[in-house]
Amino acid sequence: MNLAEKLLKIDKGEFDKEKTLQIKSRQLTELFGEPTNITIKALGPQEVLDITATGLDDEGNPIIKKALETNAILVAAAVVDPPLKDSELLKHLGVATPSDAALKLFKGEVNKISTEINKLAGFDIGDDTDKQIKN
Repeated sequence: MNLAEKLLKIDKGEFDKEKTLQIKSRQLTELFGEPTNITIKALGPQEVLDITATGLDDEGNPIIKKALETNAILVAAAVVDPPLKDSELLKHLGVATPSDAALKLFKGEVNKISTEINKLAGFDIGDDTDKQIKN
């Protein structure tokens, strides 16, 4: 059976299912004193690219000073638990935007979380895949 035949056997709703992933948050674990996971949802590849582009200059080069801010925007878009867009949570944290909430809660951990968001969107091509392609 070729790949097209296998794909045709999969319910087409499977291709549109929202994927989520729970990952451990070091910052929240320290805050609560117990292992704490957050839940991220898969963003579409174009949404990830659009957000990432906010941290690039006109030639497409990363602006180092904007990297953390850009990652915080990405985290704010993908984290569903805790609900960073919740107005009560924003007020309680004393911040104006979901990306500010991400920075307040996760600090530099937003970089690690954004890496997981990119993987969930399909942007992770590991060494195993590269080796298989070369062979």
